[in-house]
Amino acid sequence: MPSSSPKHETKARRGGESRAHRLLKSAALLWAQKNGYRAAGMEIRVPNSNFRADVAAAKIERPGKREIAITRTAVFECKQARPDFLNDSKPETESRKRLADLQARRRKLEDLIGSHYPNLRAGDSLFPEFQTADVSQIEHRGYQKVVSEIAMLEKAVFGRTKFDRLIRYRCADACYLVIRPGILKPDEVPAAWGILEASTDDFSSSEISPELRLIRRPTRIEDVSEAFRLEILHRIAVSGTWKLNRDAGIEFDAVWGR
Repeated sequence: MPSSSPKHETKARRGGESRAHRLLKSAALLWAQKNGYRAAGMEIRVPNSNFRADVAAAKIERPGKREIAITRTAVFECKQARPDFLNDSKPETESRKRLADLQARRRKLEDLIGSHYPNLRAGDSLFPEFQTADVSQIEHRGYQKVVSEIAMLEKAVFGRTKFDRLIRYRCADACYLVIRPGILKPDEVPAAWGILEASTDDFSSSEISPELRLIRRPTRIEDVSEAFRLEILHRIAVSGTWKLNRDAGIEFDAVWGR
């Protein structure tokens, strides 16, 4: 059972933010860049919502010599303690247990079907982290029944919360939850969310960002608009500009000529 509180409570805070949360954000920022997201920023407001992501990132490609395309965006939510996640997700005990059972059943079916249909594992070469067996390509009544029940339960458990809305609003191509080790089970996290777990639980003194390991791949969110991708990149750029201004001692009034 995941612990209700971290092993090492972090009391050092900057502007109300704990050291652990700050280091998880730095770790997510580093992980995003290591995984091909050339533009990334912290505390970025997400398009089509009132939410602010701990980290947002955009992957930029060059499909042609004079072309630039934003091929993918991602948002990262960092949770240092179990209650932090529960405040946003409000899961119910019985529904959560049923979800865990259904998720285990779904994984077994995907492995079984994938072994019988190896062509389903071809994936999209542009998005290697999404290369899993796409069982949706075939009709399998048992699998579809499990997926439908998972969707209904997740709506009851996570509906009207931040985690549900970021998926439903199609704010970004992928969503990741970044956590301290041991605070959550994968089945407690909405299925569409990827999970990144820190390599250490000790944030008591170090200022070095922990390594993150991918526990679960995210589901690629379909039909994310180009406008939303551009908006995320725009907000990352603006956020970075204001940080440069602060570091350079440039005041807001000086920029606007007041």
